[in-house]
Formats: sequence, structure tokens, C-alpha cells
Amino acid sequence: MCSLPPRRLLSLTLLAAGTLLLVACGSSDEQPSATAASSEADRAEADTTVIEVAMVDYAYKPSSINVPAGKPVTLRFTNEGTVEHYFVVGDTIGSSEDGFEQNLFSGVSVTKQKAEDETQEGEKQGGEKQESEEEEEGDHENEFELPPGGSGSMTFTLPESKAGSYAIACFETTGGEKHYQKGMEGTLTVTAQSDE
Repeated sequence: MCSLPPRRLLSLTLLAAGTLLLVACGSSDEQPSATAASSEADRAEADTTVIEVAMVDYAYKPSSINVPAGKPVTLRFTNEGTVEHYFVVGDTIGSSEDGFEQNLFSGVSVTKQKAEDETQEGEKQGGEKQESEEEEEGDHENEFELPPGGSGSMTFTLPESKAGSYAIACFETTGGEKHYQKGMEGTLTVTAQSDE
């Protein structure tokens, strides 16, 4: 067995204790930063206006939606109907009756999320369904479609310049008639912070 002089043994003991203390302090320094990041995310989520919107045959619930300008908004959708429905926002229905002349979300970043495992027939298809819906919606950021039983959300922040009232309509066709013609329409009002 190796014998160390008492002074050397004391030095090694102090060095080991100091190392343990530094490691312990280093670990606790990392924890608050993770908590701080979590707190920032919680604050951002708390600052987001979240509105639940149900699509039924042939209406939106609620049919009148108010959102603040300049603040993040998430619309959470569920299609409780038996057919596919769209949520489209704009000003005046175009002459083709397939959409609006002006798109509320033009120039606005919109994040869309949909449940990946839902299809019109209720079968699981993973990411394929999400891709095909994105292709069908194309670059229509003001359009959100869901199959029966589907759910999803769209998150956006509208600038003050978008303050005003807009029409909501479903342009899907059933029985030769557009859903908005059957009553699936409503109003989305963007309120400027100075109006609040």
C-alpha cells in the first residue's frame, strides 16, 4: 500500500472536495437557465390569445371571433361535422364564389399544425396526410381545411394595419351548394390595441 505524507494527503483531499463543490455548483447553474427558458416559453404562451373554433355541419361555433392586433393568436379547430370543412378569412367573396377577393393573412406569417393521424376515412397515414393537405391548401395562408373528426391550429400575429371586420366562410361544396350558402359563415374582428 502506498503511503502519502500528511501534507500531500490533505492537499489531495482539499482538491477532491473543491472539485466536487465546483461540479455541484456547475450543475445548479445549468438548472436555473433551463427553468428560465421554460418560464420564457410559458410567458409567451400566456401572452397568446387562444380561441377554440368548432366546425359543424354547416356553421362555425363561435361564428363571431375577436382577435387583438399586434399579439399572437392561436385558433384551435375541431371538425365535428360529417364532411370536410374550410376556415377561410377575407373581405368580399370573389365573383367565382371560390374564395375572397382580399386575403386577411396576406403578408402575415401563419403557422399551421394538424393532427397527423386523421384522414377523411379516419385511417392512420402519418405525415402523408399532412403533406397532401398542405399541397391542396397551397399558398393560401388564409385557408385551413379539416376532414371530419380532424383537429389542428393556426397561429399568427396580425399587424395594426389589419384592424377591422372580415368575413369567415367555408367554400367546400356539398350537394351542389357551397357551405357558406348553407349558413357556414361568420365574422372575424381584428381590434387595434388603441381600440381596446
